[in-house]
Amino acid sequence: MKTITGFCIIMVAMFAFASCNDVDFKKTKGGMPYKIFSEKGGEKVSPESILKVHIKRSIGDSVLFDTRDGVAAYIPVNSPPQPYDISELFTSLKVGDSVYSVQMVDTFIKRSPEQVPPQFKNGDELISTFKVINVFKSQEEAQADMQNDQTAMMLKDPKFQEQLKKDEAVIQDYLSKNNIKAEKTGLGTFVEIIEPGSGANISSGNFVSLNYTGKTLEGKPFDSNTDPAFNHLEPLNMVVDQSPMIKGFQEGIKELKKGSKARLFIPSILAYGANSPSPDIKANENLIFEIEVLNVADEDPQANIPPPHTRADTTATNN
Repeated sequence: MKTITGFCIIMVAMFAFASCNDVDFKKTKGGMPYKIFSEKGGEKVSPESILKVHIKRSIGDSVLFDTRDGVAAYIPVNSPPQPYDISELFTSLKVGDSVYSVQMVDTFIKRSPEQVPPQFKNGDELISTFKVINVFKSQEEAQADMQNDQTAMMLKDPKFQEQLKKDEAVIQDYLSKNNIKAEKTGLGTFVEIIEPGSGANISSGNFVSLNYTGKTLEGKPFDSNTDPAFNHLEPLNMVVDQSPMIKGFQEGIKELKKGSKARLFIPSILAYGANSPSPDIKANENLIFEIEVLNVADEDPQANIPPPHTRADTTATNN
C-alpha cells in the first residue's frame, strides 16, 4: 500500500509539472525531454542490473497501457540503450526513482514511419511515467520475483479460484477411487512419491535432468521422453522456475530429489487451462506426469563440458 500511495503522489506531481509551461525538463543524448523525481536512498542501478518497473504510457487522455493493472515489467539494463528513449537514463537511476518523459510522435514518424501505429498522428505527445520498484543482480532473482508476483495475481482472480476448486475435487476423487496417497503442495499440485531419492529437495534455480511421461486422468499418454512413439528420447533438462514449464510441474518437482520417482497430479488451471496445446488434451483437463529425476545440480552441468575439437585443433595436436 505504501508503494502504491507513493507512486500516486509522484504521478500527481508529474502532471502538475506537466501542466506548467516553464517545466525544467532535461534532455537525453537522443533528445528526449524528461524529468526525474528522485527519492533518498535506494540501490543504484548498475549496467548488470535487471530493473523491476511500473510503466504507464498515454497519448492525451488515452492510456495505451499501465503495468499496475497486471504484473510489473522486468528490463535488463545491459541491453543497448535506444536513442530518444528512457533506456538512455537507466544507469542514472536508483530504486524508488520515477521518470516523466515526453516523446513527440513526429520524431518516430520521421525515423521509422512504417513502425508507427496508424492511430498515432503528427503532433501527438507520448507521455510515459516510469518507476523503479526494485533492482536485481541476476536473472534468477528477477525470475523468482516474477513468479511470486504472478502467483499473487492468480490468487486474487475469482475465476482462477473457482476452476482450482473444481479441479481439486476431481483429482481428490480420482486419488480416492484408485487408493493413491499423494500430498498436496504449492497452489494445488498433488505429489505421489514412489521412490524418495536422496539428497536435498530440488529448489528454485536448480538444473534438473529428468525423464517424464504425461497422461490424462483416463490414462492416455500425450507426451513422453521414454516412449519412442513421441520421437524424443533424450532427457528433459530444465532450470526450475526459469524454464518455460507449466506452473504445476514447477511446484511439483520441488518435492523431489535426485533419484526420485513420482507422479504429479496437476489441476488444469496449473497446467494448460482452457488453452490446450494438443488435441490429446481437452480444455480444462487435469493431468498426470510420471517423473524420474536423473540429476540435480546447482550449476549447468553442460558449462563444464569442453567444446569438441575442430579439424584444425586435431591437426595441431597430432603434429
